[in-house]
Amino acid sequence: MGNKWVNTQRAPEHRTAVGLVTVTETRNFTSAPPCSASHTLQEMGYDFKDGKLVSISNGLDATDHRACTGSPSESLLKSVSDYVETYLEEQMNFRKILLPLNAKPSQPTSYIYVSDNASTSKKLLLLIPASGQGGPGVWAPSVVVDKGLDAGSQIPYIKRALSEGYGVVCLHPNGGNVMTDGKRTSVKYHEDSKQHLRYVWDHVIMKTKASRIAVGANGDGGGAVVDLMSTRPKQVRRKLFAVALSDAADNCFTSAGNAANKRFLNIVCQGWVCCAEPINTQITCTDGSLKICSAGKLVCRKKQQNNA
Repeated sequence: MGNKWVNTQRAPEHRTAVGLVTVTETRNFTSAPPCSASHTLQEMGYDFKDGKLVSISNGLDATDHRACTGSPSESLLKSVSDYVETYLEEQMNFRKILLPLNAKPSQPTSYIYVSDNASTSKKLLLLIPASGQGGPGVWAPSVVVDKGLDAGSQIPYIKRALSEGYGVVCLHPNGGNVMTDGKRTSVKYHEDSKQHLRYVWDHVIMKTKASRIAVGANGDGGGAVVDLMSTRPKQVRRKLFAVALSDAADNCFTSAGNAANKRFLNIVCQGWVCCAEPINTQITCTDGSLKICSAGKLVCRKKQQNNA
């Protein structure tokens, strides 16, 4: 059965300091049951304390406690992502929406997460991770392991947006291939990040009351935004008012295509890239067309020394 999204409060209309993004009509969407992790963090000997992943046995940060593998295990990364999804559901009242909508029981599905005011708010924030291991609510699970929830998850952005009256949609561009009977199967309309965003835009976003939409995108999530701009130009230019890109700005402008798209991107877009300059220092673009700032130095994961 579908769940109705009902908004009980309406926040005042205003922009945020970083140019991010305000949700009331009742819509029905298929809502999935809460996620269930196959290997919980506790079963693996970890838990979160003050936003940092720590060992339950000795309280050390996960990066200090982990053996010298140089990178966390796939099962740990999966459990971290599952933890964030459960947090969205249980602590922030988000709903998991199966895609495609009205899929048959035998049909492979992907999903997104939406705040409880997402169908009714006047403003929406869309969060799009890069291709790889990022999922709804997570920019990169490996960064969550190394640096904590504030650095690797979307939770701080979600809390800020909700506090300022936004509805929030957490997309899942990496959910287009699922295991079915022991084989990898593509999810219809969600084979890649571009198709995923197109489908979510057409069948979810355009069914809401949002008239002002902002996007935060990482990596090739920015390319999906540019693709949407090219394939649905009138809708996008009417509704999109702010785009924040991380490690995506140069490629986005190159792929923006015609001059009208580039002009629009220049108006609504702000990019951040890793470099040696202090954070938020303005950087000169190669073609001078996009506003790009420094995101600071990239801190690479170092292999831990096992002193035991």
